Amino acid sequence: MKAIRRAALYSVLPLALILAAGYSWYSLSDTGKGWRYEDKLATYCDGLIPYDESAVFTSLNTEVGLPHDAHRGFGDDSFNSCRVADMTMTIGLITDDAINSRSDRFEMLDALRSSASDTPPRPFGGGWQGYTDLRNTGVVLPCNNKPASVVVSIAGDESHENAREARKVGELAAATARKASDHWSCKTKFGGRIPSVSGPAVEDSPYSATGTCKGIRITGYESMYIDWLKESKASGTTPLEMCVFGEFGERSERLYNLESAFGPYAQRLRSATDEPGAMNANAGIGINMAWATAACPGSARAIFSIYATEYADPRKAFLIKSLRAFAELSAARHGCTDLRLPS
Repeated sequence: MKAIRRAALYSVLPLALILAAGYSWYSLSDTGKGWRYEDKLATYCDGLIPYDESAVFTSLNTEVGLPHDAHRGFGDDSFNSCRVADMTMTIGLITDDAINSRSDRFEMLDALRSSASDTPPRPFGGGWQGYTDLRNTGVVLPCNNKPASVVVSIAGDESHENAREARKVGELAAATARKASDHWSCKTKFGGRIPSVSGPAVEDSPYSATGTCKGIRITGYESMYIDWLKESKASGTTPLEMCVFGEFGERSERLYNLESAFGPYAQRLRSATDEPGAMNANAGIGINMAWATAACPGSARAIFSIYATEYADPRKAFLIKSLRAFAELSAARHGCTDLRLPS
């Protein structure tokens, strides 16, 4: 009997050593890390996060790199909000008739905010409907088989605010959008490889516009204190465009912000109520702002707006004149018609 127990012990010890060695390899080796990472991605954020494009930010660390996964909303209004490293990704399907409820409940359209970056949004290129401002990124895939669009929005911070990082974030957004289109049965057209991204925007002369500020004339009273502009590259594929005029001073303050918003990025500005900031009419003017709209093929009406900041003089004539020049060219680039302007 002792011999039998001794034999059993001798056979169990090697097995235990093998299991311990296998666990150490699974825990510490690069291959083991890759397997664990792939296993978590299978269910993390409904399996929508791509392996290669996310791994460059997470280094295959499932604890720190994939720290938060939330499924929000119900039914057709459901969407995913999860973190990849230090970035928040929001992924969902937005119908063409959706509007922002502006309730206390966080919804997909709430994630599509204008950027706090000093660089205006710029188009992705590569055949994608998307943008980056070196800090925040968005991709829109209009569906050919339903009145809706798959949207991927990534909110970053200053650590990604350079051309190299911005391109990597763009590749993550595009690869995620590919997976999301299949998840929501959205038949759409994909772009190709995202081209290199240029660096932060610089302040140029207000009379040297070549992009989205082109066509806006700075004359008369405004010419005395508008010193610089920053602008998006003119494109017909970006869901957000911006033109900024500012003055030199202690902080180079912004004076006027002009923005074009298309598809879901325009829908975020709409709501079912008439509270301040909700652009429900096709055109309008307020104390320090004005907006216009246009009908665009296969999506909601685009919204073009101008805001005079606290440092600017919100003269009605300048607001309307600038908005008209800005909106006419932007609408034409995107194939939009029926431009409605305030009077």
